Amino acid sequence: MCDLKIINGFIVDGTGTPGFKGDIGIKDGNLVAVGNAPEDAAETLDAKGKVVSPGFIDLHTHFDAQILWDKKLTVSPWHGVTTVLLGNCGFGVAPTHPEDREIVLRILENVEGMSYDCIKEGMGEEWPFETFPEYLDWMEQNPAQINVGALFGHTPARTYVMREDSTERAATADEIEQLKDLAKEAMSVGAFGFSSSLVPSHNGYKGKPVPSRLAAKEEFHAMAKVMAEAGHGLMQITRGEGMQQEELAELARISGRPITCLLYTSDAADE
Repeated sequence: MCDLKIINGFIVDGTGTPGFKGDIGIKDGNLVAVGNAPEDAAETLDAKGKVVSPGFIDLHTHFDAQILWDKKLTVSPWHGVTTVLLGNCGFGVAPTHPEDREIVLRILENVEGMSYDCIKEGMGEEWPFETFPEYLDWMEQNPAQINVGALFGHTPARTYVMREDSTERAATADEIEQLKDLAKEAMSVGAFGFSSSLVPSHNGYKGKPVPSRLAAKEEFHAMAKVMAEAGHGLMQITRGEGMQQEELAELARISGRPITCLLYTSDAADE
């Protein structure tokens, strides 16, 4: 006997095959029948006129701060999203020194169009984390209502290592080593990958470029080597000057990992 049977729906199973009308059966949280579900069920839902499909995965979201005050992660679930990936474009809220919180929140205010007062109120006076591992631990202990993965963001990492200098210059060799250590730590505790941005429109604290925009080629290569060593995850790059097809191909070669990207041209905003 099934726990739940959904009948009369138009089934799109996610395999790429054409959709079809049918029923599905669920028992103990697992699909036990697709197309034909003859067994009785404790509960039956009639999905006539509706699509029945696996939940959607949204690989590009910016819920990094919102997750602290909105466990529903609205509005994503309203549209059938059941898994989201945070930390895109190199942004995020960890790691962050307590005294640098305004820098991080001002960046989110500018690049995400969010109210600074709203973000500050939602995050609270005492953040429940400082490091990226502590951020993941907090999310695990305070789970959202949908599945969540997080990328390790270049901008908070540079801010953590270089403080305000992160918006002014490239990293020194010693600072790159510190960034590598943070990235290795993040990947070892469950980061889904590494993200960054070189888009000219990405300005943040005091109108200055977001820290990732000041990173030199050597710094990106160092992060790619961390990804190669980790052997899992992906790199997400929001492209701008200095990060075109050839540079992305080089990062893919060094890291051995998939790369997703947003495009930028001089004639348009992010595409």
